[in-house]
Amino acid sequence: MFTALFIAGFLVAGQQSSTMISGSIVAPPQQQILQPVQVILLPPRYADLWNTEVQKRLDVYWQQFQPTLRDRKEFFAEFSKRAHRDATLYVLTRMQFDLSNKFSDYLIEIPPSGRFEFKNVPFGEYNILAIAKIGNQDVMWHELVDVRSPIPLFLELKQRIP
Repeated sequence: MFTALFIAGFLVAGQQSSTMISGSIVAPPQQQILQPVQVILLPPRYADLWNTEVQKRLDVYWQQFQPTLRDRKEFFAEFSKRAHRDATLYVLTRMQFDLSNKFSDYLIEIPPSGRFEFKNVPFGEYNILAIAKIGNQDVMWHELVDVRSPIPLFLELKQRIP
């Protein structure tokens, strides 16, 4: 009995509880990213904070500009971009303060045609954000990632925030 428990404990302890996430950014058709891209891995705690902050900002903008947004629905995309950008800056500031020496594990800069890679990512649900400029416009990509096994993940970030 003791031997079986010892072997089971050894097997569980020997299992890897992290993985690697790598990928690339997919530019919209007929467009090209010309500047370096920031890629951000938001751990579960900060992914939740980011989602909350985006929603708060959207709610505030809706309350402040409701008549305009009702009449000119095309403005909503601009307010959405602004809410996502501001929430991202807020969360990055928090991460930099909270994680200080580990912050560089979650924020990388890659060349426009490059690939990103995050190593030793613990199991959990993450948001991956990428920020770049296409022409004179800021563009942000977003992907939800659920890390549940040690098998490395490869992503193509295609989902842009409007």
